[in-house]
Amino acid sequence: MRDFKALRCKMSIKCKVICLSFVAATILSCENRRGGQNNEPEEFSAELLDSTLCDTLTCDAENTDLTIDEGQSIDGSFDDFLFVYLHDKTLRRNRTANPIRLERTGYSDEMLEHFDPDFEFSFLSGDYFTTLYGNVGQMQVEGDEEAEDSVVSLQRINLNDGTIRNYTFCCREGRWYFEAIREATFHDDELCDFYGFYARFCTDSLFQTNSVADPLHVVVQDGSEEGIDGIIDADQWHTFCPEVPAGIISNIRKGQYYTGYKIVMRKSGFSNGMQELFTFTKGSEGWQLTRYEN
Repeated sequence: MRDFKALRCKMSIKCKVICLSFVAATILSCENRRGGQNNEPEEFSAELLDSTLCDTLTCDAENTDLTIDEGQSIDGSFDDFLFVYLHDKTLRRNRTANPIRLERTGYSDEMLEHFDPDFEFSFLSGDYFTTLYGNVGQMQVEGDEEAEDSVVSLQRINLNDGTIRNYTFCCREGRWYFEAIREATFHDDELCDFYGFYARFCTDSLFQTNSVADPLHVVVQDGSEEGIDGIIDADQWHTFCPEVPAGIISNIRKGQYYTGYKIVMRKSGFSNGMQELFTFTKGSEGWQLTRYEN
């Protein structure tokens, strides 16, 4: 089977890398001020503290060869299929129902004969996509092809106007097909409460600061076994400030469930394998960002 994770690394994006020297200094400073057990500053290598860690991947996506034989090789998992589906017009044409069914609450289903998947999925043409989980454990079983559901909903979540567009993919006889669209609003979704919070969190800087746990648990993996694991003060979040997903985000629902009290948002780079995890927890005072991991 072709390694699509390696193929993704050939695609083009510009990636912003967090300055690890600032992270290390901030975490050590916070832990020392809070009287942590380890009063001796941890030794970090010069490589770890390099403040110039920034690079650009420049391979042009349009020039990447995605000539792939139809069949099982692209359908081993939904993620593998989706990657090729988004970058191969022939596959999109062959694996998209025509006409496609449009479902809307309170209305009869409509069959769309003139449907443009290139335009419809343009919201996934950026550098990254997001997926929401009820806990970290759900991510650990995600790669199990045998446990994967035969129906997957790819969601286009518009944080600006409160609408959700659900794209239903079904696996039939070992092949994935895009078969239906369902239009909804935040009020129709079980994550309505979280979406309302997050829509403000990603646009209102003062609200965001007030919605960060104090202290905030931060984990940064630098490629070594140890990485950086510590805390920062809430008022340092905007100085630390990773790019928070905003505007239109995605969610790939493969059967994960939500309790209403915890959401783990995974931000995944399309081409570089980088991931960021934002963990939100709901307490007596509402939702808060309680953990960030790069």
